[in-house]
Amino acid sequence: MTTPDAGVPVTQRAVPTIYLDVTDLILWIKQNATVTGIQRVHLNYALHAIGHNVKFIMFYGRACRQVGLVDDAVIRHLGRMVSGQVMPDPATLYRLCPNARLRAWSDYSAKYEGKPLKYAWHSFASATAFHVVQWLYGRRMPAPSFAPGDVLLNVGRSWTIGGYVPKLEALKRAHGLSAQLLLHDVIPVAHIQNPAASRIFTRFVQQSFRAFDRFFTSSDYNRREIESLMLEFTGALKPIDKSLFGQHINSPPADPVALPRGLQPGRYLLSVGRVIASKNQARLLQAWARVIDAGQDAGLQLVIVGTIDADYQALRDALDEWPTLRERTVFLGAISDSELDALYRGCKFTVFPSLIEGYGLPAAESISYGKFCLASNAASIPEVAGEHAGYFDPMDIDDMRAQLARFIQNEALLLEREALIRATPRISWAEATADLLDKARRPALR
Repeated sequence: MTTPDAGVPVTQRAVPTIYLDVTDLILWIKQNATVTGIQRVHLNYALHAIGHNVKFIMFYGRACRQVGLVDDAVIRHLGRMVSGQVMPDPATLYRLCPNARLRAWSDYSAKYEGKPLKYAWHSFASATAFHVVQWLYGRRMPAPSFAPGDVLLNVGRSWTIGGYVPKLEALKRAHGLSAQLLLHDVIPVAHIQNPAASRIFTRFVQQSFRAFDRFFTSSDYNRREIESLMLEFTGALKPIDKSLFGQHINSPPADPVALPRGLQPGRYLLSVGRVIASKNQARLLQAWARVIDAGQDAGLQLVIVGTIDADYQALRDALDEWPTLRERTVFLGAISDSELDALYRGCKFTVFPSLIEGYGLPAAESISYGKFCLASNAASIPEVAGEHAGYFDPMDIDDMRAQLARFIQNEALLLEREALIRATPRISWAEATADLLDKARRPALR
């Protein structure tokens, strides 16, 4: 792609404005008081982009036909809500951003592929609900003043929003924009847990390879996976740059909150992540039960943070097989950042047993708190955690059990690893955001 400023010396080029899309971030937080990994990354980039020639935009209306500016105050409010500084307050969010009330325009063509009756019914119901809410609450937003060479940057998850990519392509043609996408991973394409969700995501990836000019991702592991799919789907490569992630959670509170009832500092292990088959908590429970049975647990508890997938039968099977697990394991579900901050600070060490990750944010967060992480050796996790973590084979329950017992029983070894972590500089979200914005403003070259 030829940029509008091609051939002009760098010192003479106007600094392009970056328009950061926050559509799906707003739609997520209006319905959820907590965030998962992608929303956490999205929110931190947005918060730290304020004041750096970045404007925020939101797509709205049928099939994303309209796009409007979002005030910085909306982003700050989202940050305060997620961090626990203010109680979830939809009324304030709707006052700051009236179109936050609107529903996303849903495209069911991939989800119900080959099921015409389901497709017709869900499309009709979704369209009816969409138009009712649009009629009641829709407001025209100030329009962005796009200029040739400006950057439309997406760092979230827009694959469930119908009409998004076609609208993006229309904006590129009309205004000469550079469209850039942070593709967090491509795991759902090949590792299918939900066939319908996989089809939706795969179609978005195929469209994105055509529509976006540059891609970012968080690990070399991801970059290799994306390049492989890009060649498979398009036969050509576009620029894929590695982006930095900060290593701390969003805006921890000035006054840390108390630990949940029954937990004592240093008397529990912590595992953070959605409770789903790919995150592998069922095998972790089996390994933990064997540690307890061998008397190697030192009286600790295991705390698991994350929303539990209702279809995760292996988890329920493990709890049924070892009744002691229900006494020695605490499931906390989705929690606020202030609560998560307290849990990280108070844990003995963290455990991250995931089978596949594009990055592995909980491992990075653990390190940011100076806490040792005992982690899976799969996918990108060793790249992210490096020498600051200990590793096990996530498919080998005995290996997991042995490593758990090793670091529970050997206090000197644990302190030695913590000292190594504290001696290593950490990346802040301010630094990570500055790096991403700097790369996004450069001409895309391959």
